[in-house]
Amino acid sequence: MVQVVPFKAYRYDEKKVGDLSKAVAPPYDVMKGEKVDQIQALSPVNIARVTKNKPRVDDTPTSNQYTRAEELLNRWIADGDLKQDLDDSFYVYGQNFSIEGRELFRFGFIGLIELEEFAKEKDSAGKFSGVLQHEETLPKDIEDRLNLSRNTMAQFGQIFVIYPDHDGGVDRILEKNMTADPVMDLVDDRSIRHRLWRISNKEDVSAITDLMEDKYAIIADGHHRYKTALALRKEHPELESTRYRMLTFVNMSNPGLVILPTHRLVQNLEDFDPERILEGMRENFSVKDHDDQGSMFAEMQRLFNDGKHGFGLFMDDGKFHSMELTDNEIMDELRPDASSELRNLDVAILHSAILDKVLGIDKEKLLHGTMTGGGYVVYIKGIGDAVEDSIKAVKDDAQAVFFMNPTRSEEVEAVSTNFECMPQKSTFFHPKVWTGFTINKLR
Repeated sequence: MVQVVPFKAYRYDEKKVGDLSKAVAPPYDVMKGEKVDQIQALSPVNIARVTKNKPRVDDTPTSNQYTRAEELLNRWIADGDLKQDLDDSFYVYGQNFSIEGRELFRFGFIGLIELEEFAKEKDSAGKFSGVLQHEETLPKDIEDRLNLSRNTMAQFGQIFVIYPDHDGGVDRILEKNMTADPVMDLVDDRSIRHRLWRISNKEDVSAITDLMEDKYAIIADGHHRYKTALALRKEHPELESTRYRMLTFVNMSNPGLVILPTHRLVQNLEDFDPERILEGMRENFSVKDHDDQGSMFAEMQRLFNDGKHGFGLFMDDGKFHSMELTDNEIMDELRPDASSELRNLDVAILHSAILDKVLGIDKEKLLHGTMTGGGYVVYIKGIGDAVEDSIKAVKDDAQAVFFMNPTRSEEVEAVSTNFECMPQKSTFFHPKVWTGFTINKLR
């Protein structure tokens, strides 16, 4: 139930720009502060100079970061740094990476999807049309991306979607095309290998389009970018090209599909009292004290393996803590509006039964939280030094960090197909899909 079509992507000409690892970049929303400068400094044609062009004190409505991005893009095309493929194509995008000592390979394909509003209900036959969203979003980023789109009339960052294809029909076509040499092959600064293969064979292109017709797509990462595309389509109904958005599609059954947790760092609460917090949680949770983080995480893993709901907690009170939900009916009381699938999510339980009920951080207060800090809750992606960094933050200025187990892909699917949204930052699909491998120019 999705219309997927090939396109003629603009891609970097390696002979012209040199080392492609210096031209591509992580998604705009994970580049912060000095990281932006470091990435942009890699090359005069680094894509972050467009996707994350920095504001200046002398910016005006007619000369600003978005108009500069437009000028750069047009110059790179005119100079031949970016060249458009001659034939409509799909593009296989593969990433080799390691996680917890395991070597994994995730692959999918880049193509265009015909835009539809988010699906909200099924018809009498039990079918629905449209793309599914799986988590709530923070509204502030949409206007920024819309301004960039209005000026450049191009799509840069990927929207990462997952789709059900347990038979693997699409993957078999992708795997066949991966036997050829890639058109891009590079390793990023975190030792993740990115490769791109082009599929222009008409038979394979048609087969992918046909196989995707009875599928549905769930946005894994990029809700803001999808909403931006919907808004731009409404602003330019005269342009056929605005009816489509560039996405990266990954089969839910892909063995390289990994979801990591996003932890919650709590700060800025008045009258924060660790003992009162623990007392409040004991009403619905069994709380265990641990002398070290290793013991706490082992207990969290046991709960995860047993299908139980639990969390870790550090408040710099001399202990680490683990909590296991003992009152399985509390979510019926707190979230009577939600399906059983949503009520049984760890992240929903944390937000309703602990953040809101015990700490007083309701939905309105959560809107103050961002990935860059500030507000009452900061979201910490569970990779690298995240655990140590969050513990250090609590020892410095923050008040507590709640450690999460990951959300399962089948839970994402179950909630999404109920047309519900998880709390923001419920999932972290690793690794991120990078920007700059393909660009879709709208005019």
